[in-house]
Order: sequence, then structure tokens, then C-alpha cells
Amino acid sequence: SSGINAEYGGPYCPLGDLFKYHYAPKSKPELAPAAAAAFKFLTVRHPYQRLISVYTNKFKNCESDMFTDTAMLSIFQIYRAVKLPTSQKAEFLEAARLECHKPVSERIIDPENPYMNPMGATFQEMIQYVVGNFHSRKFPDFHWVPITRGCDMCITEYNLIEKFETMERDHHFLLTTLGQISKYPDIAGAHSNQSGAGMTIEKMIKYFSQLNERLLWDLQAIYKDDMALFGYNPVFRVKKNPYNNEM
Repeated sequence: SSGINAEYGGPYCPLGDLFKYHYAPKSKPELAPAAAAAFKFLTVRHPYQRLISVYTNKFKNCESDMFTDTAMLSIFQIYRAVKLPTSQKAEFLEAARLECHKPVSERIIDPENPYMNPMGATFQEMIQYVVGNFHSRKFPDFHWVPITRGCDMCITEYNLIEKFETMERDHHFLLTTLGQISKYPDIAGAHSNQSGAGMTIEKMIKYFSQLNERLLWDLQAIYKDDMALFGYNPVFRVKKNPYNNEM
């Protein structure tokens, strides 16, 4: 396993594709003995880095079609405060949706359309959507589901847990342990998503300083098990429940 099991998704790892397509059992009778004998590993990443990554790759500037017609429209309708008649809101939303599907260089931005200014969700709006996802008790999208929510976390005895932050070193250790480093020297450290490269504390502060204490508190609660189990620092710790101030 490289990340959460296939049903839940998780941090992408090229080794996962390698094992899936070349070494995975092809039938159920092969599965149990293969699983018992397999070298099991899990790839994890700091939860807040995962959130920044999904924002910059999927939500920022509306450059990905993945969430354009679902999450993006929900974000605009629920979390972007717009005071307009319902009919005009619908018209502006549809216009923004159509422009979102176009390449950035071909978009025509209407300065009067609040859903195009900015185009795509802000980081705060995306986090509001993510938190709302958990509050509504809907099963969260695999891009932000806590890794500890995967059912295999409780039943799998992993031989190795590698971290995205030290992936080059950890991939090298994994392949060396398996005696495969000479066969796949280029895989060690390879990753298709380079948004984590150079993910400094300054970059995390840049994004998370946009959030109020309530959102930070909620994120702490959502990812507390991932933080504790995998030894990550929450960084933006809120010690007092901000919701109590409203009582």
C-alpha cells in the first residue's frame, strides 16, 4: 500500500503504481497469502501541506476541472458573500463556471462578476468547504481525508511508514530493503506532484495566516490523529476553543 487503500485514495506514490500494475495479485485466492507475505508500507504527508497542495493544484485560479462543477459552485454559493438578486447570482455563477473550464489565457473576466474576482476559490473559502464537509458528516474527498480514517490503518501491520517530506531518502531505503534499488534507481525520490517541493514554514504561514481561529481549531480537531500518529507539528496551535466565546 502507498497511502490509503484504493477506496479512500491518499498521497500519490509512483511505487504504488509499480506494485499495482506489476506485482499485485490478479485473483482473490492469491490475495491473502500475498498480503501476509508482502512488505507493507504507507506514505504520509503533513495534513496542512496536503491542504496547500490541493488548493494550489485544484482550486487556485480555477485551473483544474476536477472540482469546477461541484465543489467550486458550492463554495461560491455558500461561502462567497454576494448580495445580488437570486436570478443575477445564477447568471453570474454560470458565466464563472464556463470561464473556469477555459484555459487561463483564453478567459474573459467580467470585472462586475463577483464569482470571477477572484476566479477560483480563495484558500479560506476552500478550507471552509473542507471543514463544512466534515461538519455535515459527508465522507470527505480523498484529497483531504485524514490518513487515519482509512480502514486499513487498524488492521495492517506496516513494515515502513515513509514521509512525503523525506521521500527521496525513504524511497531509497525502501527499494534497498527490498533489494530493488538497482532495478529502479530512477523511482527513488520520484513524484509526479512537485507542489510539496520547497514547502517551507513561510509558505504555510502565508496561507494559514488567512484563517481565523475557528477554522484553525476545526482543522486541529480533524487532523489531530494524523498529527499525533505520524509525529507532525500542528504549527498553528489554538489552545482555547474559540466557539466558547460565542456562548
